[in-house]
Amino acid sequence: MISPDVVLTDTRTLIGIDSQNPGPLEGKCAEWVGNRLSDAGVATERMPVAEGRDNVVARVPGEGAAPRLVLLSHMDTVPVGEGWTFPPLGGAVSDGRLYGRGACDMKAGLALSINLLDALTASGRPPAGDVLLVATVDEEAPDMAGAHRLVESGLLRPDDQILALEPTGMRLRIAQMGLRWLTLRVHGRMAHAGRANLGIDANHLMARIVDRLKTVFAALPYEDPLLGRARFTCGTVQGGVATNVVPPVCEAGLDIRIVPPLTPAHAVELVERVAADVIAEHPGARYEIDPLGAERPPVRAADDSRIVRGIRAAYREHTGHTVPVGGADGHEAYTDASMVAALTGSTSCTVFGPGATDQAHTADEFVPLADLDLGARVLWTLVDNWRNNPG
Repeated sequence: MISPDVVLTDTRTLIGIDSQNPGPLEGKCAEWVGNRLSDAGVATERMPVAEGRDNVVARVPGEGAAPRLVLLSHMDTVPVGEGWTFPPLGGAVSDGRLYGRGACDMKAGLALSINLLDALTASGRPPAGDVLLVATVDEEAPDMAGAHRLVESGLLRPDDQILALEPTGMRLRIAQMGLRWLTLRVHGRMAHAGRANLGIDANHLMARIVDRLKTVFAALPYEDPLLGRARFTCGTVQGGVATNVVPPVCEAGLDIRIVPPLTPAHAVELVERVAADVIAEHPGARYEIDPLGAERPPVRAADDSRIVRGIRAAYREHTGHTVPVGGADGHEAYTDASMVAALTGSTSCTVFGPGATDQAHTADEFVPLADLDLGARVLWTLVDNWRNNPG
């Protein structure tokens, strides 16, 4: 069995290892994860991704013909930011919650994965199929380089059942929105603000483009029963040189969340169309659109995939209820499991884990201790049922 107390201890240790991305990155975390698993007798190796950045791959050999269970847990976190009332790297426990950067996203899930492999090794009873943990780098960045390297390595097999223990509020995230990040750059013409008629205000043109894009995306007719509707956000805007100068350039970072049947290419086409229409109204202006990071199409796991059936059965066994799907299950976030599904076409990739997505990337990020306990029980039962029902 997996000990929730040890999971808590390991999660607190992981929170204390600074792995902000951008920032210190994952080197020290990867070293600790590798040592923790090796000390438990688990076969562990490194998968180089970039200089000083390795995925950690650990494996408990199984017996029989059951497909492999592959657990994905990223080691990086977003930056700490401001507004904390608990020490962001302190791993404080208060009122049934564990606080710290990465508490739910996703060092608790990583600790659960580590402790599953530890408990399987200690049991001396091989699982029905191999159980792998891939602790990845760079999940919180646009390129998701760790997941891409995992697919490129050839480690994965077509029948692998893949689970990311990301925060879902212990709901089953069977479908995930697609995502396209873009950098939009508008070029106007600089002039003295007192003679603004001689210039072309790039900030104004950007504002018009963003406003129209909000309207266009809100009016799209597509609504997925689990994912809802497409969403558009202008996340960053930078423009201008001084208050009394007509701004010659404005740059914006666009975040576009898409649902079927839309694709990342469709998102780019819509931005192109709106930007071109606005710029055409202002002779002398121009624009550029550059992709930021990897394409991330919408993905969905099959209802009859072994991993989905297994989580549903294990959850019911411990709670007496059907695992919730849809709604506030964090489907807006894009995970390593989603990227693997997008790159391989697998429909056996899903997400289920401790902590709520609403707490990820926030000040005073936390994971409920009750989620660690339920996660430990569900994960162990998932693998135990794998043994009892290898087909």
